[in-house]
Amino acid sequence: MRYTKTPLTSDQHVELLNKRGLIIDEDKAKKYLNNVGYFRLSGYMYHLQSTDGKHNFKNGTKFDDIIFHYQFDKKLRAIMLGYLERIEIALRARLTDKFSNSYGFYWYTDKSLFEDYGIFDSINDEITEHFADPQERFLKAFKNKYTSESTPPSNMALEILTLGKLSRLYRGLRNKAQKVEIADDFHLPSTILSSWFIYLTNVRNICAHHSRLWNKKVTADRPLIPKRKKYQFNGEIPIDFNTTVYGIISMTDRLLYAINPTNCFIDKIIGLIDTYPAINTKSMGFTDDWKENPAWAK
Repeated sequence: MRYTKTPLTSDQHVELLNKRGLIIDEDKAKKYLNNVGYFRLSGYMYHLQSTDGKHNFKNGTKFDDIIFHYQFDKKLRAIMLGYLERIEIALRARLTDKFSNSYGFYWYTDKSLFEDYGIFDSINDEITEHFADPQERFLKAFKNKYTSESTPPSNMALEILTLGKLSRLYRGLRNKAQKVEIADDFHLPSTILSSWFIYLTNVRNICAHHSRLWNKKVTADRPLIPKRKKYQFNGEIPIDFNTTVYGIISMTDRLLYAINPTNCFIDKIIGLIDTYPAINTKSMGFTDDWKENPAWAK
């Protein structure tokens, strides 16, 4: 099957939306279509349309309803991205501190510390390649001073790794005392923590690339949900918890609480939802009683 759709101008898109029953301010719509694009905005239309394949809008739906969800999602991604950065930095610091103090600054080049040699090779290849032509000032200064070194020490090397690489580095390490200590710092078993880091990397990428998040099912690398009472989430946990925004928020809060119990993440999430009361939290995977009995309750 070949793709036979033809491109449309913003005027033609406005005409199409009108035909599908959308109440629309044409000037405002053209502004968004020109600056945001029809394809990106279409992700905020589907839940407002019929499910018969004709894409007609439900009675009374306005263009402002689409923008309402678009703006909510934009602010949700900004909150998530800012706090996932804190988790990434905390993981990076712990990997460097705990392993460097036990095995020296070049611990990441010691293959015996890894159970996954593929990850060992991938991490070291990336660091070596990056160090061959460094762009960061701190790496250039190190390379000019320590001319006998082919790679930088851990405190510098890990700075060039993305959250995805850091997550896989953690997963690929043998279950030695230092790996367990990091898991203890985050108040989780290492196998569960590793699955969360890798899963939240996907969420971080969604946010960084400005993709839709608010009602998306994030199914790649589905994380493990703890069943032991010591680690369980509060209340009744939905079966799809490890694919929804409700689960994402709950996992993020759990990690943030471990490194900074006074953080404002949940307050900001609740404040955002309160600012956009028409948002359907069920589409985000939230339970009916989430306000009184949220999964993240301590």
